[in-house]
Amino acid sequence: MTMPVIRSSTRIASASALAIGIALAVSGPASAQEAADTTAAENSEVIIITGSRISTVGFDAPTPTTVVSAADLKIAGRTDIQAALADLPQFRMSQSATSTNTVTTSGVSPADLRGLGASRTLVLINGRRYVTINDLQTIPYGLVKSIDVVTGGASAAYGTDAVAGVVNIMLDNKREGIELGAQTGISSRGDGQKYLLEGSGGFKFDDGRGHVIFGADYLNDKGVIPGVARPRIGAAAFYPNENGFLEPTMGLTENNRHEQGVINTGVLAGQVFNNDGTLRPYQYGQINPGGGSLMIGGEGYHIDNYRSLSAPIERVNALVRTSYDLTDTFTVWAEGNYNRVWNERVFFPDLGINQLTIQADNAYLSDAIKSQLATAGQTEFRMGRALTDMSLARYDFERETYQGAIGFDGSFADGKWRYSAFVSKGKQTQDMTLKDITLRENFFNAVDAVTGPGGTPVCRIALTDPTTECRPLNLFGSGNADAAAIDYATADWNVVQTYKLTNAGFTLSGEPFELWNHPVSFATGFDYRKQSFRSQYDENALANRFTTINGVNIDGVGNNVKEAFVEVAVPVLADLPFAEKLMVNAAARWSDYSTEGTIWAWKVGATWDINESITLRATRSRDVRAASITELFGTRSTLYTSVNDLGRPSSPLTSIIAYTGGNPELQPEKADTLTVGIVLTPSFLPGLRFSADYYDIKIDDVITTLNAQTIVNNCYNSNIQAACDQIVRDGTGAIATINAAYLNIAKFRTKGLDFEASYKTDLDSIGLPGQLNVRALANYTDTLALDNTVVKIDGVGYLGSQQPFLVPQWRGTLSSVYESERIGADLRVRYVDGGGYAPANVLPNQDPSNSISARWYFDLGARAYIPYGDGKKFTVYGNVQNLFDRDPAVAAVSSPYHDLIGRYFTVGARINF
Repeated sequence: MTMPVIRSSTRIASASALAIGIALAVSGPASAQEAADTTAAENSEVIIITGSRISTVGFDAPTPTTVVSAADLKIAGRTDIQAALADLPQFRMSQSATSTNTVTTSGVSPADLRGLGASRTLVLINGRRYVTINDLQTIPYGLVKSIDVVTGGASAAYGTDAVAGVVNIMLDNKREGIELGAQTGISSRGDGQKYLLEGSGGFKFDDGRGHVIFGADYLNDKGVIPGVARPRIGAAAFYPNENGFLEPTMGLTENNRHEQGVINTGVLAGQVFNNDGTLRPYQYGQINPGGGSLMIGGEGYHIDNYRSLSAPIERVNALVRTSYDLTDTFTVWAEGNYNRVWNERVFFPDLGINQLTIQADNAYLSDAIKSQLATAGQTEFRMGRALTDMSLARYDFERETYQGAIGFDGSFADGKWRYSAFVSKGKQTQDMTLKDITLRENFFNAVDAVTGPGGTPVCRIALTDPTTECRPLNLFGSGNADAAAIDYATADWNVVQTYKLTNAGFTLSGEPFELWNHPVSFATGFDYRKQSFRSQYDENALANRFTTINGVNIDGVGNNVKEAFVEVAVPVLADLPFAEKLMVNAAARWSDYSTEGTIWAWKVGATWDINESITLRATRSRDVRAASITELFGTRSTLYTSVNDLGRPSSPLTSIIAYTGGNPELQPEKADTLTVGIVLTPSFLPGLRFSADYYDIKIDDVITTLNAQTIVNNCYNSNIQAACDQIVRDGTGAIATINAAYLNIAKFRTKGLDFEASYKTDLDSIGLPGQLNVRALANYTDTLALDNTVVKIDGVGYLGSQQPFLVPQWRGTLSSVYESERIGADLRVRYVDGGGYAPANVLPNQDPSNSISARWYFDLGARAYIPYGDGKKFTVYGNVQNLFDRDPAVAAVSSPYHDLIGRYFTVGARINF
């Protein structure tokens, strides 16, 4: 929401201060007003505009911007920025601790505006890119002063990748004093413990010419893993009911795999091994009449028995920044940041092993079983086995990041022109290990055990190769495998990935002249960045020895980007009836990628202050996103599969090799964005602000991947040449390989409305101390459509976890915050609209009665401020999230909208000195 125009300013903020950003409320929350009040108190001559590179008197950016204050970040005892931003209805928390429970991206907390994918939201810290790209968990939480969320296309002003918007995290560069804090939390079920220690501060030196800020924190998040409190997370999937319709069902198990081994073929089919090697009947549940490997109930295994509901992590952050005024108009600064995230946890039983062929002469089969097989004339049988006793993989990871930057800021011509420059370098190393997964050849050699000389079990291969290291493996019953056999049949998979980023930039801004007694503002600058990626796998992975996962080294791939931009703000009309001020803002950015060539981004916008109470705003922009290094050069992996060859209709199903990975020929994505809004600041009710903004984003040439059969279908049914180019045939004309790499083959479209209202008032008029701030945010999504040339999906009104682009039609938050000198309290209400599970073309044959009801979540917080000494205080606080313990929907295991943990308590304390 637009603030009242400030007319008394005589000096414009420097361009570097713009990049750091003191928040001016463009979308109007109470916190933005507080930020502006703080700014005015510190220096009434400085005005910073967010959502733009322009800094000028009285300019209100046309692009909608929401400001999150430091106080907002501390509500509900949040421990990372992503969790706080996820409460804003414009965000979809597509990747978090509750969605990375069985993937290798644990500890990464990206921002995802509009649900368009995290890669389309640009994250900046103090206006600069970090090597962590879009990870909100890499700086000390206590040093954040505010966050600007630009909820519209911003590529021209901020840089490529800002297709859905920008998250600009601004540090408190003028921090003074020291604050120490500690907090802990636990769920009402006794799990999910979190422990946070943090400290931050700052001080001046050399008579105030120098300034240092510093901060550090340590987080130990135990996550929610299967244990005493929650012995089983619960397998959820869609399963046919008595009418044949699919409905969400809990308590699923596998009907062809067991942790002790179930026989699935021959005379002994339906028998499961006891731990002593004898057999008993397998206890089946409700079998799917349409086939498949799942059933309701029964004693079978399911991976969700071992899934973490919330992945545990440990985290350390540290940052130091120092600045020094060499003159009144020239300042130099330096900054260093360190981040480390790590943990180890159960991941999954090796998924590469499912159905095993067991020979009838296996040494570990009892004589009774061998006799039954011989009588039936069976020489082998198939056994379904989950290797939870010998190959229960553990994921051990460490992600370590270093970032350093130096720069300077200055001004000339009595402050009418400002300039800034910086150079930064960052490096992130990610070391990932999957412990105890099976080595394909060794494992199958060990399983094939026979009776050797003296009646001792040996590997069959030992009969012809007495020098083999193979040790026989007993998988009949759980826990019978010999330790030496396990060591022989398993190993640790490891990859070390290294990302590097070098970034430099220069900005010049000023006001060359005036129109209508208002300055014409101008900004220009250039940026350069170079990024590289490297991955190194262990010896076994490189030799393709693992059953589940292997790898190929990538050495030194990367690219460089040169960018230049210009932005102007021109007062077209001012001080007229129905046109207190009409400002036009325009920007253009040229980007030259060493891998993808030249691309352009631009925007044109305007704000029309009809009077002091009503402002209209609009922006039209072309935004771009170039392919990431992973999409360009990602590891090539091999998948053996089968396709129906539509190019040879008479040929049968064909076995092929599908290669997945990066594609150096990718072209940039292009987006057209329109935003139109109104801002109300009624003079008859000071403190009230309201904004409503319509947005429409269309993205072409979206980078995505397709499976092998889809590529064939696209080539021969849709005549898409890019798909045909991915197919390679052998000398006979049959398909030999398919390159299922990334392609520019999809389109996105989203449109909707954002609403924001806030009211701030002192309570002394009714005889009470303190202030009351009420803030409401809501998002209505009309369309979120995906078209990948195979299927067209509009995901609005669906909340299942079957596909990424599903969003509720309405989301909103309402918070009421009371603050006085001695106490504070807050009540927050979060709303998630109800809807279906998935569109029919994503999940066909659903039961028409299936639906997910709307959720209301209530959070409550309270704190007490205990003064001691001059201006010092000790704060104790407590919070309850999901006060009424509202449960998530069935079959929404990784829902980005529903609270999966349940009621959660947090207590903590801070001390300032």
